[in-house]
Amino acid sequence: MFPLKVLEISKEQKERFNKYFVEEDGKFMFEGMWLRDQREKNKNQSGWESDEKTKRRRYVHFVDHYTVLTEGQKEYLAVADAYLCVSNTLPSNELEIYANKIYEALKKNGFVETEKGLYKKENLLIEFKYFDDHPKNKEGNVSFPEDYRSLDIFVYSEGNEFESHYDRMWEHSTKMFRIPDKRENPLYATDVKLIEKYLPAQVEMGCGPSIEVGIPPLHGMHETYKVQNHLTHKFYFADMDYLILQIIENPLEMYKRFSRVPILCLTSEHSDAYLKFKKYYDKGLFVGTVYNNNFDRLVKRLDIPEFILRIYDKKRYLPKIDFDPKAKSLICFGSHADRRMVQKQAREKGLQIIFVDPEGFDTPNGFDSYPIEGPKDGDIIFKMPFSEFMDKFDKYFEKRN
Repeated sequence: MFPLKVLEISKEQKERFNKYFVEEDGKFMFEGMWLRDQREKNKNQSGWESDEKTKRRRYVHFVDHYTVLTEGQKEYLAVADAYLCVSNTLPSNELEIYANKIYEALKKNGFVETEKGLYKKENLLIEFKYFDDHPKNKEGNVSFPEDYRSLDIFVYSEGNEFESHYDRMWEHSTKMFRIPDKRENPLYATDVKLIEKYLPAQVEMGCGPSIEVGIPPLHGMHETYKVQNHLTHKFYFADMDYLILQIIENPLEMYKRFSRVPILCLTSEHSDAYLKFKKYYDKGLFVGTVYNNNFDRLVKRLDIPEFILRIYDKKRYLPKIDFDPKAKSLICFGSHADRRMVQKQAREKGLQIIFVDPEGFDTPNGFDSYPIEGPKDGDIIFKMPFSEFMDKFDKYFEKRN
């Protein structure tokens, strides 16, 4: 199964992959991590009821490495090796029901138990580790009711060394619990003339600009990896978690589904809005490093310096931001929440905060409202997509330069 070809690519796309995506080991690492548990502060999402009864925990972490395979005259983007961990801590009866469904699926779909707790099909392995008291609980200073047990399930390609990834997930889990920012009363605006006095600006990119070129929002991955329902905002626990079952039943289909975002990152092309952004970056209206919540390399492919914020390393989770000394403001394109404290640090520097965001998504059922989480008094919001803003920006400043 691995390496798994997921897309035939052109010579140009191969060059793009090697120039903008490949890291020191010759591969592109695509990683995601979600840490969900039940506590009073997230009870609307998690179903928390009391400290004594409801302390379910579900962690999901994946690390997939991509490479280019050459076969004859053809080039392919391929998953070179894969790793996924789903760690559940649940009431014992729920955990038993959850695990039994997976064991039944393994037998039904041709996986062979090569040693106790380890199942194999081709070069895909699924491994089970049970704990009455998870050894990582002590490190995190957490405890669970007596009837709770833990089960770590690992899904990985044969020969993949993943211990450092596993340890990093638990190290990351001890970061502070993020409490959503409180929303104040920002100023809504439509005329870009208003921000002329706040230029040049440094930029934080959220997923909004990427969505406009066809890269799905991150909440789409929440459904793929059974993290959280985007419509109800409920966490997936136990009987609602079908992720491992789906992999067992059709691993090829699931890994091609997992590769959808990397494929779109590689194959996407810059929109007019991105090209206008590049134009005014070169003119000096935007300055410094772009702090990017995305991993699509669209900014880097414009030869603009970027710092990717979505790093799963506890020591760098909240990075120290180096603002350009010329910057008078921070413009946040399509960024819903200040998860990496970029905006907080900008405020501490005295920079004006400006948001560009439609505050929602178009769906087949209409517009789904998604307000910016924590704008403050004095912030400015342009409630519009990146493309509309850059069009207005270009029309105004083209005349001024």
